[in-house]
Amino acid sequence: MPSAIAEGSQAPLNRLAAPSDRRFGERIRLGVLTEEISPELVDEVVELTGCGERRRRLLPARAVVYFVLALCLFSSSDSAGPPGYRSVLRTLTEKLRHLPGLCVQRLPTSSALTRARQRLGDKPLQALFERRCGTLATTVTPGAFAFGLRLVAWDGTALDVPDTPANAAEFGFTGKGGVNQSGHPQVRVMALTECGTHALVDSAFDAVARFSEHKLARRLLASLRPDMLLLADRNFAGYQLWGLARATGAHLAWRIKKNLVFVPLRVLSDGSYLSIMRTPAENIRHGQARAAGRTLTEPPRGHLVRIIEYTVTIHPQAGPPRTETFRLVTSLLDHRLAPAHQLARAYHQRWEIENGFAELKNRLRGAGFILRSKAPELICQEIYALLTVYQALCALQTRAAEHGGTDPDRISFTVTVEIARLAVAAQAATDATTLAAARREVTTELLAALLPPRRNRQCQRIKKPSKNTFEVRKRDQPRTPSNVRCTLKVTKYPT
Repeated sequence: MPSAIAEGSQAPLNRLAAPSDRRFGERIRLGVLTEEISPELVDEVVELTGCGERRRRLLPARAVVYFVLALCLFSSSDSAGPPGYRSVLRTLTEKLRHLPGLCVQRLPTSSALTRARQRLGDKPLQALFERRCGTLATTVTPGAFAFGLRLVAWDGTALDVPDTPANAAEFGFTGKGGVNQSGHPQVRVMALTECGTHALVDSAFDAVARFSEHKLARRLLASLRPDMLLLADRNFAGYQLWGLARATGAHLAWRIKKNLVFVPLRVLSDGSYLSIMRTPAENIRHGQARAAGRTLTEPPRGHLVRIIEYTVTIHPQAGPPRTETFRLVTSLLDHRLAPAHQLARAYHQRWEIENGFAELKNRLRGAGFILRSKAPELICQEIYALLTVYQALCALQTRAAEHGGTDPDRISFTVTVEIARLAVAAQAATDATTLAAARREVTTELLAALLPPRRNRQCQRIKKPSKNTFEVRKRDQPRTPSNVRCTLKVTKYPT
């Protein structure tokens, strides 16, 4: 008699069904990331959001939360595309479904897992992310502080979602009037990131068609603190947003566009100068006066700021040098506490948020991949899960760097993801002792695979042309049905 039990068949008499406390759904964990996302924390957010199950199920709400997190952790494990539901759950429940003396516990179907996700909703994952997000660096973390302030940066990016009618209606597309329109509906994600560790201090997302980065940035203001120095690129400088950000107590250092006019009030000894970021009404009044050749004697109304102008010259190994001009506006008015040269160097830590987006979208989600959910609520659930897993991985990296006394930049994110996946399959969180031993092993592995010290690099914003010449399908062009009926006829050779 074969040992495997066919789906739908009766279990042999000498093998018993697993009791409720030994069902795999009750014992699912997330490997070494379980220390950051503990069962107690998951149970807390499930109860808080009122999403617990009313009857005992094979996959209770806690298991579904871990399952959704695992979907994001294993998203890029297959280069062809995100692995299927049952493939991820099979890895998640390795060694949990085959218990001695008991029959093999079968995996739920993909449709049953979809219904489980729908029952759970997005609220538990949102609450979970809100409890996990935050800063990770200590005062001795390299590159995390400048002038006694924690370096943070905010910026936006976009995530592609499946092109279903529901997603298209809810999230929309980039581009106006069909010009440069994105191929898939997109979700705009705005993140506030700690530069030293890439940790997500906070994040907000919404429809790309209705919410700009400026609108989403307002949702992150509550997470700014007086001990922070917020870095931002040229897209954010403006009187109103500047005032709202400064009202939190955080200091700011933002790049500004070359065509913005700032009249010097007082030139400082380090070459920077104090000026006024004028109100919109003052900008109009001074612009009209300047066009008419009139001089306004009264000082303009607005925010007192400091302007720093500097150039960066790059000397590549091949080709001529290239120089780029930068202009910063900052709320750090004392040039003795924050000299212009040091502030200009600190601003370039803003690029750490771009590195963080590359880790989140290319290493974790998968380069060129889109999210898998076909309904807006499940898209929100998936994004919160993606952000939560990313934050847990950053925490794992930071703890390893602290243990080794090194810069978190030298901990490979790719290796971290690989090791975290292996620990899930090995059931590294079976109990507290096993989890502690697994964390020590992971720390040793990460420190043994350190990246070389960060070097100066340049990267052109270009991409190679597509190697095929296939026609681009327009959005209003229906897709050709893939199911066909074939007939085969052998041609008779003439005699």
